[in-house]
Amino acid sequence: MIPMPDAPLRIAAVSLHTSPFAEPGGDDAGGMNVVILEQSRALARAGHRVDVFTRRSDPRAPAVIEAADGVRVHHLDAGPPAPLAKSDMEQAIDPFRTQLRRAMSENRADADDAPWDLIHSHHWFSGVAALPLAGELGIPHLQSFHSVAAPEDSAQLDAGEPAESSGRIPGERLAAQRSDLVVAVSEAEARTVAERYGVPGERLTVVRPGVDVVGFHPGAPGAVRVPGTGTARPGDRSPEPRTLLFAARLQPLKAPDLAIEVLARLDPALEARLILTGGVSEDFRHYLGELQSTADELGVAHRVEFVGPRSREDLARLMREADLLLLTSWSETFGLVALEAQASGTPVAAWSGAGGVREAVAPAGIVVPSRDPDVWAEAVQSLLSDPQAHGTAAREARRFAESRTWEASAQVLAAQYARLVRPGGAPA
Repeated sequence: MIPMPDAPLRIAAVSLHTSPFAEPGGDDAGGMNVVILEQSRALARAGHRVDVFTRRSDPRAPAVIEAADGVRVHHLDAGPPAPLAKSDMEQAIDPFRTQLRRAMSENRADADDAPWDLIHSHHWFSGVAALPLAGELGIPHLQSFHSVAAPEDSAQLDAGEPAESSGRIPGERLAAQRSDLVVAVSEAEARTVAERYGVPGERLTVVRPGVDVVGFHPGAPGAVRVPGTGTARPGDRSPEPRTLLFAARLQPLKAPDLAIEVLARLDPALEARLILTGGVSEDFRHYLGELQSTADELGVAHRVEFVGPRSREDLARLMREADLLLLTSWSETFGLVALEAQASGTPVAAWSGAGGVREAVAPAGIVVPSRDPDVWAEAVQSLLSDPQAHGTAAREARRFAESRTWEASAQVLAAQYARLVRPGGAPA
């Protein structure tokens, strides 16, 4: 548990383009949503108070939702009360800033409510909207990006997420250079921010995400699923059918096409199937059809299942039932889904060049040094064909995840907050 602070902090967290309640993998929701909500809950359990401000995308959403004891989520009107593609989200920045200013000013006029100690913005949309307000209020502004745009002259997906609109790179630069502190989710992301935007080390820190090791767990208490043992029929040497899982938004950056190609190259004796969970964002509506065509052309359509975005409970079930998670992304600042799979006792195979995934995958996991699907298939086949090796990897995956709780993540974050709010004083 995080020790109770002597002086609890009041934190304003800003997530303009997506609500922390949005299910990851749907539309433009992802690991960032989980990080905001779970870190906020962990901070509140430690005695701090967190108000999360987000844009209203549903006209039925209440103005304020109590997400947990000490955590409130505020829906602000900025643009149409409907989902917006990220490529259209810039139009919401100015009206969101106006509503955020009003919300925070009304609170300051309320004698029963303490003023905020800081603003922590998530993604560049939020930073551009909230930076001026932090200056007006005379409080620190912290910025987390969760993903950093590829340079304008880059045509390679491994350089990062392509900018969805013209304002992204200037907006990231503004938020990076003018914030009091940039909070990266991995050492890899911190290096990227430093190199691309010239942020000095004293204004950069790393707070890695955590994982809910209760909600994400192996199939039985204290046990890790080791498929392929004790289930073969007498005289049948073929292994038990294997389940591969892909969990991310269906877009080129996440490379679900590579997962399908890997499946097609595995030994048919494995009888492997691939489950792809995740939605398609507004900017990539055509992509699902392309993936279905790829599976059909490779002759594996009957072994590929697209299940769409799933609730956290359903995702946890899929993970503990899977034999291996394929994290095929071209670029990841961290790879939260890897931690969740490992907490479920499911090993991970990830590309070595995808930024922060090396920090999210246990040493016993598979880190593939190539994008070649044949190389991937060989590594996957080797692990899935060896029950003993798979069992060892599964147990080590769980142990690795158990060392990365949300309480540990929030404790590091709270210390960074206190350093800015109370310079020279003891951390909360």
